[in-house]
Amino acid sequence: MRIPLLSIATLLLTGCAYVGDPLPPALKVPKPVTDLAVRQVGGELLVSFTIPDKTLEDLALKSIGAVDLKIGVNPKAPFDAERWSDAAKPVATGAVEPGKVDTKVPVSEWANQEVVIGVRLGNAKGRMSPWSNFVTLNVMPALARPTQLRAVATATGVLIDWAAQAKLWKIYRFAEGDKEPVEMATVKEPKFIDIGAAFDAKYQYTVVSLAGDAVSETSEPVTITPVDTFAPTAPQGLSALAGPTAAQLSWERNQEPDLALYRVYRASGDGVFARIAESPSAASYRDAGVKAGQNYRYAVSAVDRKGNESPKSEPVEIQIP
Repeated sequence: MRIPLLSIATLLLTGCAYVGDPLPPALKVPKPVTDLAVRQVGGELLVSFTIPDKTLEDLALKSIGAVDLKIGVNPKAPFDAERWSDAAKPVATGAVEPGKVDTKVPVSEWANQEVVIGVRLGNAKGRMSPWSNFVTLNVMPALARPTQLRAVATATGVLIDWAAQAKLWKIYRFAEGDKEPVEMATVKEPKFIDIGAAFDAKYQYTVVSLAGDAVSETSEPVTITPVDTFAPTAPQGLSALAGPTAAQLSWERNQEPDLALYRVYRASGDGVFARIAESPSAASYRDAGVKAGQNYRYAVSAVDRKGNESPKSEPVEIQIP
């Protein structure tokens, strides 16, 4: 039986198909760390980074052979990673798998020095990844955390003060509804007035000391619910115009946002002041209860919504014709 030439060619091509050169074995070297971060808090350097879950070949990575985290004095420029690494000290982390890593380094050995921190990862056979991003940090002596923190309600807001043990501080406030403390201000004096604090609302304040890149541990918190016991200022500019049957009073409006009303006082001659009226909103009043030929003195006070009353204004005196 004769086999067609086309069939023979097909068989030859199928049996001798080229599959390419064999691929080299994967080295399984971890991808480098890219998010190394370091900050000084109190007497410790807080180091954090994430171990990737992929290799350089983009294969899944379930375990780490080594975490080579090092800290050392910043060498003279130009920076050479290997020369720095030879002199740097290793830091144990205990990490063995991908994920977030947090560790601490005491500042005592590194205070008043500029240091460089870096990390690289190794596989089970000791092959190392490239170095991570390097972090350079000026390490300060451990800062004492603020003490004797105090919160006092005032007419203009909550006054926070504390014992001075540094030259720069940062204030945080935690209010009802906040998910975490809110940074309020950085100050150069050991006091701060929170003018945004509302009466009858609960607040918690904390403070940290600052110096260069370092911060102290957070102070013990102080909690306050400010209560409005503060009277408005006395009304200004009181004047009186005498008519035959009435005295017309006017004065400048107070600017307090919680102002409720004004109280009007009158005295006959040298007599004692007696309250004769309340004016809920207008900065004026018409006194029709006067008698012709009589001398009268008038004064006005301001009252807030909590019932706190200001001192009386400067009095004015008139004679009814």
